[in-house]
Amino acid sequence: MDQLIFSVKGQSFTVQSPSVGNFIDLWKMRSILSSGNYGNIYRFGMAIADEALLMIDIESFFTVFCPLFIKSLKSGSIRELGLEDYNELKEVYNSQILPWLESIEKLMVHKKDDK
Repeated sequence: MDQLIFSVKGQSFTVQSPSVGNFIDLWKMRSILSSGNYGNIYRFGMAIADEALLMIDIESFFTVFCPLFIKSLKSGSIRELGLEDYNELKEVYNSQILPWLESIEKLMVHKKDDK
C-alpha cells in the first residue's frame, strides 16, 4: 500500500504504509477516546452522534498514524481546536485521508462471492 501525503493549511505530512499494529492501535484509540462506548454512540443514529464518532475517528487517526501533525498544532491537541479549524480538518480527513483508509480496509476485508 502506498504512503499517504496530505496537506493542511499549506503544510504537508506523510503517513507511511500502515502495519497491522497501526490498525489495532487505531481501534484501541477509538475505544479509549469513546470510553468504550463507540458502538453505543453509533447506535444513537443521530446526526450529532455521527459527528462525535467522526471527531473520535479523526483524533484516533492522527494520534496513531501522524502524531507529528498533532505536535504541529498550536495547542498540541485536536480536542483544543476551535470549530472552524475542526471543520477545516474534517474536510481534509474526508477528502484526503478517508479514501486512503477505505482503500486499505478493502484489501483487508474480503467478501466471499455468493456463488
